[in-house]
Amino acid sequence: METVLVRELKAWEELEGVVALQEAIWGRDARDLVPRGLLIASQDEGGLVAGAFVEGRMVGFVFGFPTADPTRHHSHMLGVLEAYRGTGAALLLKRFQRDWCLARGVRQVVWTFDPLRGVNANFNLRKLGATARTYLPDHYGPMTGINAGAPSDRLLAEWDLLAPRVYARIYAPPPSPKAEGLPQANRVEGEVPLEARLDLEAPRLLFQIPEDWGRILREDPALALRWREHSRQVLGHYFARGYVAVDFLRHPNRYVLAKDGALDR
Repeated sequence: METVLVRELKAWEELEGVVALQEAIWGRDARDLVPRGLLIASQDEGGLVAGAFVEGRMVGFVFGFPTADPTRHHSHMLGVLEAYRGTGAALLLKRFQRDWCLARGVRQVVWTFDPLRGVNANFNLRKLGATARTYLPDHYGPMTGINAGAPSDRLLAEWDLLAPRVYARIYAPPPSPKAEGLPQANRVEGEVPLEARLDLEAPRLLFQIPEDWGRILREDPALALRWREHSRQVLGHYFARGYVAVDFLRHPNRYVLAKDGALDR
């Protein structure tokens, strides 16, 4: 496996490289990219822009900035070129961000992610140990590039940097949680959501999302909108009742939702 090195970026030329990476990852037609000048200004005011390098080539980056709470950092973007998504670059970028934040007195990092992108949910909840309890409908308004085609609903990830579960996930990942016997909050056939179950009371339950949200966004706008409305209904309902997204299962893609107090079972 190729060696990945992560370090903070300094020169404006490197920050221009971050703009090029954004275009390659999210699409050259995307209008939601962060320009070089804003990256530089954010760094000037205590923000982080770090890059992941393989043989001297920047293949990924993470960008975050301070919030009104000095112990909380907002991680706005993390991206890795598709060809390097099996190298561990994304995890190394988040480890670097964690260490960088802890050295500055930051105890929590937050960011948003699309609740229907299984790869992202798996990385955030399973691999990093973040949790989510807040649903943000159409948070960014209409988007472009690979995010075009449906309202920009997002979950707010909360990454508590000193939590034992976070340290365990990023350095000694536990086995996947068992799904047997857990009730599911929706019924899905193929890639189509058929029914929402809003009457469950179990300490833990599952919520299934599509296997390939990107394909649905590209090819079937009506189904994409149906999934948005479905996830908004189910996740919004259970979050309001005190459930938290604490883990993720692949194939099929399913969130594990737990009542407060059952987070680390």
